[in-house]
Amino acid sequence: MFKLFKNAFRLTNEGILLAIPLILFLWLMTIYLTFAGSVVDTLPEALSALVTLLCMVGAFFAGWFYIVKKTLKIAKTEYVMDEDRAKALLSLMKQIPAGIGKYFVTFLGMSLFALLIFALYGALVYKFGLHFIGSIDFTPAQIKGAMASPQDMKAFLDSLTPEQIYALGSWNLLFMAATSLLSFLLMLWIPEIIYQTQNPVIALFKSLKKLFVKFPKALLLFVYITFLNIVISFANTFAVLHPIIYMILMTIYFYFLVYVVVLIFYYYDTEFNDVEE
Repeated sequence: MFKLFKNAFRLTNEGILLAIPLILFLWLMTIYLTFAGSVVDTLPEALSALVTLLCMVGAFFAGWFYIVKKTLKIAKTEYVMDEDRAKALLSLMKQIPAGIGKYFVTFLGMSLFALLIFALYGALVYKFGLHFIGSIDFTPAQIKGAMASPQDMKAFLDSLTPEQIYALGSWNLLFMAATSLLSFLLMLWIPEIIYQTQNPVIALFKSLKKLFVKFPKALLLFVYITFLNIVISFANTFAVLHPIIYMILMTIYFYFLVYVVVLIFYYYDTEFNDVEE
């Protein structure tokens, strides 16, 4: 597994151009969500905005994950000249439309199915928390006010009773555990779609089977990714200190996102992909 982690860094460095579509997409999403938030006032408008958002996500996922797969395929191909490999990597951007054409409907269906999973799972976790922890009686206005600034958050926490602090900590721990569990269970869903099964529902069940077939390796992979995420999240707390630090940390963050995707795809490709195109 450690060799896998190391090779994934090499593959990320070779395919660092994968970061460009990701950055552009997140930038466009930010613009769109800001715009939608300022103009959406009715339910039909909200539904229209949601459909547009799902189509944007489906198109990006289809094109971007397709070229992630192509990046790994190039890495396994023997080239006489390094220049030929570089040209092949540079040509990946031209293949994004092919990925959209092949996987758009699949990822649109996956997005809808994922929303259903998140809603049902969220409701289940909430019911579990109410039963074993209890309610904490905070209003949305209180939470919003506490998040306005670090001083407001400190004042909010100071106003709580020990019982409320314990309940709040328990809820946070529950949501962290629940989010981690769901992330682990869905870790191989997208690679399964891209490599072998375009039906998103069937792909989910097949990915779960493969997850548990090699459970120790999958768990080690997830723990490693979680550890990196904690380190990156901690480092990002220093982003407010200086604009240059912010730029450096954002660069590291996008590199980390690309690395994680490449790593998961590389793991799937190494362990399960025995189907040649």
